[in-house]
Amino acid sequence: MRGPIVIGGNGHSGTRVFCNLVTLGGVFTGIEHVTRRSDSADLRIISLLNRWVEPYLFDQLSANDLERMRAAFRRRLLLYFPIRSIKWGFKNPRTMLILPFLDQILKDMKFIHVIRDGRDVSLGNPFVTNNRYVPAFLASEERGLCPEEQMILFWGRSNQAAAEYGNQNMKDRYLQIRWEDLCREPLRQTEEICRFAECSKGNISELARVVRTPASLGRWKTYPDPQRRKVEETGRQWLQQFGYV
Repeated sequence: MRGPIVIGGNGHSGTRVFCNLVTLGGVFTGIEHVTRRSDSADLRIISLLNRWVEPYLFDQLSANDLERMRAAFRRRLLLYFPIRSIKWGFKNPRTMLILPFLDQILKDMKFIHVIRDGRDVSLGNPFVTNNRYVPAFLASEERGLCPEEQMILFWGRSNQAAAEYGNQNMKDRYLQIRWEDLCREPLRQTEEICRFAECSKGNISELARVVRTPASLGRWKTYPDPQRRKVEETGRQWLQQFGYV
């Protein structure tokens, strides 16, 4: 049984394009007419994520609860991926938040960690004031910060946690790629993604045509200097870590 290719990152980070690339490259990402979307964005596991991610992040699950969570995910994924002899995978941004859990239940899984500039994630993001996972990554005194500052703290710490786990525990089963790099170097980055996912269909030039630079890339630059500086200073540690400043 092959391990899956799992794609995750913060919301609005471009994960769907990564999923489209590996799907066109021959990775099975869902049963046609059964999953809600052609790119397997949710595989109808949204209800599972809604049920389990929050208590998992806040460390509210007992040993029995964790076993129920494991059983629920195994059942759902087996339903949509009954044939495990072929390359298969799925994407959902929130998989990044439960990466250690997924790595434990999905033998030999590979993870593509998509990172987008935290300033773009924090400024202009429609979910900046409606993300129930943010408080899990904040100290109590940080919960009084403005939503954009809270979001970049969430961005930095959640990506750092995934990167540390991936690099330390998954080694060559972990791939980190910035959304901006895929947009700037579609051929080079598509080749790396397809190598990692062991894609067997299409050529790199054809697959790279899926990549389109969105108008929202770099939108943080359009915001007033005081607002930008506040977000940058709050998230500077992680903006530096991931090569944005």
